[in-house]
Amino acid sequence: MLRPVDSTEQNRTTYDALWPRLSDFIRYNPGARHRRRHIIAFLDRLRFATLLDVGCGDASLLRLVDARFSGRKLAGVDLSSVVVEQNRAALSHMEFAVADVSSDALPSGFDVVLCTEVLEHLPEPARALASIAAAVVRGGHVVITTPTGKVHATERYFGHTRHPTRNELALLAEGAGLDVLELSAWGFPAYALTKWATNLRPEAALRRFGGGRAYGAVERGISDALWLANFANLPSSPFGVQLFALLRRR
Repeated sequence: MLRPVDSTEQNRTTYDALWPRLSDFIRYNPGARHRRRHIIAFLDRLRFATLLDVGCGDASLLRLVDARFSGRKLAGVDLSSVVVEQNRAALSHMEFAVADVSSDALPSGFDVVLCTEVLEHLPEPARALASIAAAVVRGGHVVITTPTGKVHATERYFGHTRHPTRNELALLAEGAGLDVLELSAWGFPAYALTKWATNLRPEAALRRFGGGRAYGAVERGISDALWLANFANLPSSPFGVQLFALLRRR
């Protein structure tokens, strides 16, 4: 029986326990790898000196940004105090803080703010977007990623409560004072098919790929094959299952 991650205040305790077990899942998961690829492509087009990652997790995205864009001031916030302390120990040249984007004031004055795979966990995404908008300078940019479409069993397990449509995300952004520069729905057909197939047997999929075990050659091989297959996705489609948004603060 799947036991979903609670999306209430218990998130803090839950994610403290969850993050240390997900390193291979984050590293090899084909969806996460393509999200990082899209985000770096956005950043390649922007001029920035400072960047904040909201919901930074184990800082895997910040590490990529650091490797590609040297000399930038990078920071991250996350709900989990455990992962924040790990990041501080491993990445002393970056700044990290514990924060709940829905209720805490975020550090401010950043040229770019990233928020990837966070909104789908929140009961009040509008409040989170308002906090994110306050963290970026006027004229600065915000990059958002979030799933769209059906919330599958494997996603409920990780605490997803609702996936916004393209129009809903655009309205949330506009309401927070963020202009939509680009908004695409990626993932059709390959990623949509991957999600569907994974959820034919969600418990088995979670045990093998999301249960905290180190990936062996088979798990890495399957993940690599799915990563390659997902290059076949259309850039945007009405049937896409992953939203990518580039926003600018007014």
